[in-house]
Amino acid sequence: MKPLFDCTIEYLKSPHLQQLYTGFFELQKRGIAQLHFTQKNKSADATAITTVIINNKYKVIYDAIDGLSWIKGTEEENLLYFQKNFKADFYFKRSYSPKMLAYAPEGCTVLPLGFNYNMQPRANLLRFNNSLPEKIKYILKTGNLTKRFFGKSFFYAKDFEQAPLEAGQDKVLFITRLWNPDEAKSEPSRVHRQSINAMRVACIEMCRKKYGKQFTGGLIKDAFSAKHYPQLLLPDELTCKKGYLNTTKKHAICVATTGLHNSTGWKMAEYVAASKAIVSEPLHFELPGNFEKNTNYLEFTTVDELINKIDYLLQNKTALLQMMQNNHRYYHHYVKPDVLVLNTLNKIVAPKQEDAFIQQAVQALV
Repeated sequence: MKPLFDCTIEYLKSPHLQQLYTGFFELQKRGIAQLHFTQKNKSADATAITTVIINNKYKVIYDAIDGLSWIKGTEEENLLYFQKNFKADFYFKRSYSPKMLAYAPEGCTVLPLGFNYNMQPRANLLRFNNSLPEKIKYILKTGNLTKRFFGKSFFYAKDFEQAPLEAGQDKVLFITRLWNPDEAKSEPSRVHRQSINAMRVACIEMCRKKYGKQFTGGLIKDAFSAKHYPQLLLPDELTCKKGYLNTTKKHAICVATTGLHNSTGWKMAEYVAASKAIVSEPLHFELPGNFEKNTNYLEFTTVDELINKIDYLLQNKTALLQMMQNNHRYYHHYVKPDVLVLNTLNKIVAPKQEDAFIQQAVQALV
């Protein structure tokens, strides 16, 4: 089959963009897309934004930054910056808000991109490591000798995936980090960080008290958390990537809280990939498809509500398993990297076609 999409991608080394690159590489492997790469110069306001030219016709921008935060400033200033500085045919935004529509650049269609999380493409990225130290580091991390003696360094999409657990393994998980308020660039940001930290600490303390050994949770160690909350620190074997993923797979219920700039954090995508039942603070940004409150997650705004929602899932095994199955289904329709990218390409090239064009691509993923 001739590739349906010819894609020229600006490559920027960013953890927020690895999910996208993974999706494009997988589509190329299946013969759906043909890829060409150019190097993108990193700039302060575009550390997680890349441009792709589709079929030599459509300029598409993929934006994986947190929130509506292209620059330092108010929301209005950021939206005006968006309007003036991103000229494209399509703009896919991780932190998508309908507010963007009123500020869309002329001729640009703005759409939600979906959940974002960090992984490594199953492709040779050596050519994208520009300096010799980076090349050496990449070779060491991908080498079989390193994996044998030091464990896994890179994690791929399949490492996050899991089918729904049987309802007998009803354990609760919340592993998180804190943000140092002194590192904030503005007074509102400092206050926002303090609020995030207070909620996360309160959730951990209450869950530990309520659920005991049925709960696994605490803080990732850094200088700030070690100074202020040493009693909540978790061992490195739980918070390193490998340990975290293995631990997540042993729990049915996972807790998520709001990130910086009110963003939806990587944990939500990771929970969906692992088919978990989720209890989350309100989501501030919209997603593609049908990811819905009370279907894919339960919402809380206070610690008491968190406990009530967890109790509901623990006491209703059918609802617990149904939510896990819902998230398993959503992952394979909207989050899996190749599907996430393919969904965007179909909206660009064939937005109203339910015909053989899309079916060809879908069949290639099966």
